[in-house]
Amino acid sequence: MKDIKRSNMEAAERMAEAGEKVLSPLEKIKKTGGVAHPVRTPIGKAADSMLAVYREKVTYTFILGKEVASIHFDKSKGEIFFRGHNIRNVELKHEQIKALKDLQAVLQEDEQGRLLFNDYVATLGHLLADNK
Repeated sequence: MKDIKRSNMEAAERMAEAGEKVLSPLEKIKKTGGVAHPVRTPIGKAADSMLAVYREKVTYTFILGKEVASIHFDKSKGEIFFRGHNIRNVELKHEQIKALKDLQAVLQEDEQGRLLFNDYVATLGHLLADNK
């Protein structure tokens, strides 16, 4: 273990000498994007769902009925997928629309999710209007 720490310190020193900035683990995560994490309910208990935010993309996995479902939002393409299907091309059921709208609250509560909240709401509104 001491050898690993020593080699990491030596590598950091070489990078500093070369004029490269040494990033902390937290800075590396912020630079490359987020990681998936459990979603908290409004009362603070962990729900059976996970949210991953990476740059301009969000993936939300959750339990719907007795199955695992997922919603994927890609801001750059303006697309939302429900269980792998582009919602532009599917006739959505009431429970699916409810799940899509529930993601709005999840994004609003999440620190990283807030960055994409407005874009998700606008895209969802546009796609649901076209879907009718």
